[in-house]
Amino acid sequence: MPQPVRRFGGKLMEQQLWCWGRDIEHPDENLLMGFGFERHRDCSTDDRSTCYRLDQDQLHVSLWGFGMFFGRRDLGGLYLNRFDFCPKWAPVESLSLAIHWPDELPVFTRPRGRPQWQRARELWKSCLLWIAKYETWVRSTVGLAYRRECVDDWLRPFVRAEKMAAAWRFLGRQGWEHQNQPLSLALKPFTISAEKQ
Repeated sequence: MPQPVRRFGGKLMEQQLWCWGRDIEHPDENLLMGFGFERHRDCSTDDRSTCYRLDQDQLHVSLWGFGMFFGRRDLGGLYLNRFDFCPKWAPVESLSLAIHWPDELPVFTRPRGRPQWQRARELWKSCLLWIAKYETWVRSTVGLAYRRECVDDWLRPFVRAEKMAAAWRFLGRQGWEHQNQPLSLALKPFTISAEKQ
């Protein structure tokens, strides 16, 4: 992954996790739960970490404040740390409900061999397009004004609310690989700074 894409994706993921946190606190309903997630709390410590978990057929998604897991039965699973847009792969499709802290995660590594790399790439694409689908659902469920408010409240707003789903699709479809222009120009239309110039 080129460095500009990795930097862009990292900032977008930080913003996305912030927005998911806001979705939990939506005044009408917890939007993650409205989308189908279940809440699992660690009540054994004072910190009370929470995992939101979605299990739909062969798809398994876990969200924490520190990152995201995305797994599919046929492909394995990816872990994406909140502060590092570099997915780690493992041949596991789902995680234990008891995981609430980063040190409880299984070992994730780089894929080895062509079959693992193919599965990891397909999984990565599916993950990013799934986030885009979620963002589209938020807009159709509670409206663009709500997501704009979430982004405006973020200390480091990066991608315009109306462009979040499109930015995830662009990354997921690897549109950046087919650009005839520098990556900084290809990514610029998604960012807030482009609007201010």
